Amino acid sequence: MAYNIHPAFTVDDETLLETDLTSCHLLVLVGSGTFSYVVFDPAVKKFLALKSYHFVPQKLAMADLEMIEEVFDTDKLLFTAFKSILLAFDTGGGVLVPEVYYMPSMKKDFLHITQPEKMQEAVLSDLIPGVPMVNVYSVDKDLLGFLRKEFSTDLVIHANSALLQSYPLDFDFHAQEGVAFVEVQQHTFTVTIYVGGKLQIQQESEYQTGLDVVYTLVNTLRQLGLNEQLVKVKLGGAVATDAGVYQEMYKFISHLEWVQRLPGFNYITKMQEIPGYYFHNLYALALCV
Repeated sequence: MAYNIHPAFTVDDETLLETDLTSCHLLVLVGSGTFSYVVFDPAVKKFLALKSYHFVPQKLAMADLEMIEEVFDTDKLLFTAFKSILLAFDTGGGVLVPEVYYMPSMKKDFLHITQPEKMQEAVLSDLIPGVPMVNVYSVDKDLLGFLRKEFSTDLVIHANSALLQSYPLDFDFHAQEGVAFVEVQQHTFTVTIYVGGKLQIQQESEYQTGLDVVYTLVNTLRQLGLNEQLVKVKLGGAVATDAGVYQEMYKFISHLEWVQRLPGFNYITKMQEIPGYYFHNLYALALCV
């Protein structure tokens, strides 16, 4: 079956043509029904281009794979000889295991305590600098194999591992009453909570309405002994102000704001016209190369 693939977002400018791309990193993020990337120049810490493809989310990974194959047929920039290519996956939950208890030979056992085993899964793990945890997660074996082959890369990470490296840069990271980061995708969201700069929990859940997100967040905060009226809540992801998730959170959460654009990086003008929280998880990959 042939598909008409068009990017939902495409952003670049003349600096892309003037740059030696062999000195740049390609940062790729694969989600359920999404395929996005940015070109990052580490010499000047600048994002030079962004493209994001959205297609109808499918339960079967094969449908995602077919769509991504179409993207490769149409997007020639993907075949550029970059300095490195980092693949990131945001296609399902993982589990954080304290580093002191982690054993590579048991990563499947750790994962399947909380996550059901999937067909055709490859179980991977990330060490997270500055966090004494190992993120264990699974990705579709066929999709992983296809992308590794097309990009000729073994650099793979989970999107949540990148988020854990980005949140300490937020100016409210050390809030004593707590800070909760909520990263929203098409059908799932990830909640990461800190108190006084210490990680309390990171968990991914599915949702259908904005109230599902509010209920899960408030319930999680209360289980941790935190007051949802005092905790600062930072919302990220492709969420519009007229979307149900934002509207419901605005009603029930006292200290709600958008997650700040990742500081310390340069963004081309057209990128600055897109809300920084839209692609926070994609930009966060720059902290991992």
